[in-house]
Amino acid sequence: MHTFTWRGRDFGAWLVTIARNLVADHFASARFRLEVTTGEFLGSNENERTSEDITIESHRNSGLADAINRLPCHMRQVTWLWALGTPTAHIAQQMRISPSTVRVHLYQARQRLAADPILTQIAGPTES
Repeated sequence: MHTFTWRGRDFGAWLVTIARNLVADHFASARFRLEVTTGEFLGSNENERTSEDITIESHRNSGLADAINRLPCHMRQVTWLWALGTPTAHIAQQMRISPSTVRVHLYQARQRLAADPILTQIAGPTES
C-alpha cells in the first residue's frame, strides 16, 4: 500500500464503476445464460392455467354475472358496457346520460357488488 497516491477522484464513483462492471460481467457470463430456474425447468408457465384454476375462475365469473344481473337496470347496463370495454364517453352517449353520471353509476355498482354477500362468499377470504 505504500505505492498508493491519492489522485483527487471521487471514491464513490470508483465503487459504482466497479459494481456496474461486476453486474455487466455477471449477465454476460455463460453461467448466467445456462442457469434455469425451477419453474422453467419443471415446465410451469405463469400464463398456463390448470383445470382447477379455470374451474374456479368460471365459478367466480358466473357468480359475478349473477350479481351484476341483480343490480338495478341503470347500474346493470353501465356495468356490462364498461366490462365489455366500452369507453365512458360512449356509454354516456349510448344511454343519453352525462359521463359523470356513468362514473357515479359505476361507483355505486362497485359498492353494491363489494357488499354482495354471495360474491364475498365466492371470492373467499381476502388478504389484508
